[in-house]
Amino acid sequence: MQLVNWQGALIGPGSEWFWAAAQFVVVVVSLLGIYRQLRSQGAANAVQRIETLEGEWSSPRMAHARLVLALHLKYDSDDRVGFFKARPVLDFIVNLGNLNDWGFLSLEEIDSTWGQAIPVWMALIGSVVDVARANDGRADLYDLDPLIARLRGLQRKKGMVPPPLDEGTLARMLDWAIAANTATLEQHAAWQAGKIPAAPRMAEAT
Repeated sequence: MQLVNWQGALIGPGSEWFWAAAQFVVVVVSLLGIYRQLRSQGAANAVQRIETLEGEWSSPRMAHARLVLALHLKYDSDDRVGFFKARPVLDFIVNLGNLNDWGFLSLEEIDSTWGQAIPVWMALIGSVVDVARANDGRADLYDLDPLIARLRGLQRKKGMVPPPLDEGTLARMLDWAIAANTATLEQHAAWQAGKIPAAPRMAEAT
């Protein structure tokens, strides 16, 4: 039994089934192309977002702000002054949280770069934020606990164990922040001055 009459099936009466199938294939291929393009654009946008935010975080201005804050936390006990020195770091972290809340930045993207830095900095400046909250009468001022909780939840799903933020650990983190940001600013100043690094001269064998 002949199921399809191929004679005249592509043109003329009886060809509707063929053109309907062809149209379906064209639609599917077009949708796949659009999907791939959107995925490609999404990946490019994500890379651009991360590059922009990382560029801001690692900029000399932010390195200077972190160094000023770290030196204040280590050597100055005035938390009221410390709050104003902490605001660049606080505002940057708040922006990350807002971008996540608005759906422009995933929690995974935040965690990959700042997942460890955010809890450490918030622990270091906890007393500074507490003083600002008391002065303003706002218990929710710079409340980043929800963001940190989401980050910790994501890290636990990955099998990561958050480091303990005890007094000794925070003291070491503070010293590291001072050393790291000092080195960053020194390198930037040397680059601006056109200084070319060179290997140290080895003592000549006698």
